[in-house]
Amino acid sequence: MVSRLVLLSKKHLDNDLLTLWLNNLLVVYAFLLPISQTIKATIFSFMVILFILRRDVIKHIQNALSNSVVRAFLYIFIAYAVGLLWTSHLEEGLLWVKNLKYGLYLILFYAIVDGRYIGKVISAFILGMFVSELTSYGMQFGIMPWKLEIGKVLFYQSYAIGDPSPFLHHIHYGVALAFTVILLTYKTFFTQGSKVFKFFMSLFIMSATTNIFITGGRTGYITFFMLVTMLALFYLRKVALQLLLVVVLAFATAYNFSSIFYEKVVQTEQSLKDLSKDDPDFNSSLGQRAGIYYYAYKVIKEHPFFGVGTGDSMDEIRKVIPEKWESLKQMPHEHNQFLSVLVKLGIVGLFIYLNIFYQIFKYKEQEDRDLRFIMIFVTLAIAFGTLMTQFNLRFFLPLWAVFLAVTLVSRERRTIENIKLDDKKQFIQIVFLVIVFGSASLLHQLM
Repeated sequence: MVSRLVLLSKKHLDNDLLTLWLNNLLVVYAFLLPISQTIKATIFSFMVILFILRRDVIKHIQNALSNSVVRAFLYIFIAYAVGLLWTSHLEEGLLWVKNLKYGLYLILFYAIVDGRYIGKVISAFILGMFVSELTSYGMQFGIMPWKLEIGKVLFYQSYAIGDPSPFLHHIHYGVALAFTVILLTYKTFFTQGSKVFKFFMSLFIMSATTNIFITGGRTGYITFFMLVTMLALFYLRKVALQLLLVVVLAFATAYNFSSIFYEKVVQTEQSLKDLSKDDPDFNSSLGQRAGIYYYAYKVIKEHPFFGVGTGDSMDEIRKVIPEKWESLKQMPHEHNQFLSVLVKLGIVGLFIYLNIFYQIFKYKEQEDRDLRFIMIFVTLAIAFGTLMTQFNLRFFLPLWAVFLAVTLVSRERRTIENIKLDDKKQFIQIVFLVIVFGSASLLHQLM
């Protein structure tokens, strides 16, 4: 009897130790979200291994799937997989199913996250954005090169000369900055802290906002405006007018002092003029998007309910594009996640996708006001961001999965029960993991 109790205790201790390291890895993953897509992929692979070693995998997955938001991500993944049944371009369809797998990361993240790690995960992402921002400013002011490569090791490369988006595509970087500004603004206005803390938060808000306007992603500009508008109207009503005036001032200042923002505004104005003609001109970045939307509508009319299949959407759109618009035929995707789902899977698929947003906005289990705020605004950031692009690169879905994992649960949740946590010790462990995985990535590139 005693030996059985000892074995049972050891099993729980081993599981707690594995869960501890899983949470540490989740913090590192959040830190690397805006910095390194390759290293965080390796980290997730290790997390899967530890998750399996933790045992009771089926029970933990079932527990995660008892959450309505987690299930909603599973449903859209299944919809994409089922859409392969009536697709002709199977290879392209499989690629899209592979892209949607990042939404399933939420199952693992939700299953392992301990409430005491919520703040660590959020802070790690903010720190990662700070590193990214410092690199961006370093390039902008000529302190750092536009591409840092030593031998075979590529540390970062800007989207383009004059567009300092170091680690992410400028669309993703702009959206990430906009979301970070909202996080910091909320911390400044709604959380307790010293005047010194709030002063530095204010500096970070200003620097992150400026960083949005010295990069070339129009999606970031739009997302920033929409998120701040939502913040003013629903959370900061007493100072809503002042806040919106600050936003207008930020755009006006950027127009006069940021050459890349000025160029984007001029390009947008010209594109809108070209599109408003009797014979619209789609030969511009914005025009190409508008052209895809226009011709996608023709495909949707022919396949309204179940779409054309997971892999056939762009093939079908290209069929109805006139030969004179060769630039449209070269577009790799629809540049709108909502439209993409509608073309691929029809109205049925779009409702399955919109169910994710519905489940998040009606989620009542989260009673913590701060965590609910973050849950809502990361979802809004994704929604606004994917109006101009899609889940075709490895950022939006992982970002969504990480922040939902730590905002769907309670701060009192305990997945680590028999180990006393020590912040200093956990910090050392997390730094150790960053060094180990960073060094491993460097060695891999050198080999």
